[in-house]
Amino acid sequence: MINRLPVLACAVLAAAAAVFCAGCYSDAYYQNRAVGRAREYLLEHAPELSAEEKYFITFNDPVFLTSPIIGGKVYVKDRSLDAPVLNDQLNQICVTWKLPGRNEWYLIYGASSGRMDFWYPERLIRKKFTPPNVKELEKATADARAYARDNLFGLMSVNEQNFIRFNFPAVYETNFELNFNPTGAAEEKEIAKARDLAQRSIQYSIVWEIPGDKDIIVFCGPGGLEMAGWKINFAGKTSAEELQRHTVCRIKAPEEFYRNFGGKYAKSPPKKIEEKK
Repeated sequence: MINRLPVLACAVLAAAAAVFCAGCYSDAYYQNRAVGRAREYLLEHAPELSAEEKYFITFNDPVFLTSPIIGGKVYVKDRSLDAPVLNDQLNQICVTWKLPGRNEWYLIYGASSGRMDFWYPERLIRKKFTPPNVKELEKATADARAYARDNLFGLMSVNEQNFIRFNFPAVYETNFELNFNPTGAAEEKEIAKARDLAQRSIQYSIVWEIPGDKDIIVFCGPGGLEMAGWKINFAGKTSAEELQRHTVCRIKAPEEFYRNFGGKYAKSPPKKIEEKK
């Protein structure tokens, strides 16, 4: 026997489903709507754009630059909300285009939750981004990882090898005693030259501190400002106490890897870029 629903009951269920579905949109829907608002705002408020640049903005997707909002309660611009939304629910989200041939990035600023369900454009920011001065540090880190792979594989566990491979190191200025004749075959002139170069350089140590591991893995050698020309003099495991005894200062924590070198370690102070609003 087939159970049959009355026509009225089916109509009520269909209406309820329609109302329910009408209020359920995906994150992609809200993001696409926010991008449309940002695109319209940018085209209206950037009269310097050429026709080709306007086409680029119209037919190319932007990127989202996000950061939590710090402060007290924040009123969102959504017309349907009368109550304030707490700052821990909000992000500042910039819908951003990088136009070919222009040094400036075009950021359309707004505040919303991560879903962007009530994101509205607030202002246009034209900004130049200066890359951090870490090119030599990137090279030095790659050299240290290669050295670990080729020369320290017998001293390290698989966990230690993977940690070095997939995590950023810390960077220290240290004063370890360096070995200027590792093979025992160098002449006195070569040793004196290497020692003089080290004295005129900064001794950097690239350090991986592996959680749960008593030993610390250190790659030490002399280099110039911003680690230019850094070369490994020795590498291996040491204790936290030994590292502390030979530490002049910690230059960078792992989470600061892509921050600029500052102070005496920088070739020149980074230029301050003014935002044009």
